[in-house]
Amino acid sequence: MIDQKYCRGCHDNYYNSQSTSGSSDGMCWCRSTGKIVWRIRVGMWEQPPYKNKKKERVADCWHGIGNQRDIMVKPEAIGSDGYWGH
Repeated sequence: MIDQKYCRGCHDNYYNSQSTSGSSDGMCWCRSTGKIVWRIRVGMWEQPPYKNKKKERVADCWHGIGNQRDIMVKPEAIGSDGYWGH
């Protein structure tokens, strides 16, 4: 199961609520099967090249909220020239 700290900023983190009694009354359906992977965070407003961006560990199911959309790109998808999607 994915630790909830990897859910911060994800659109579906809304479902990871806690009841007042301390027991979980909801959990995102992706947490039980998700995996922690290496990705490079690219903002939709950013222009390439992306070769100087750092890898980070994120949940493979993570997706951004509203206008704060970031795309989590597999490191191997970014070529040596810094462009992705060759």
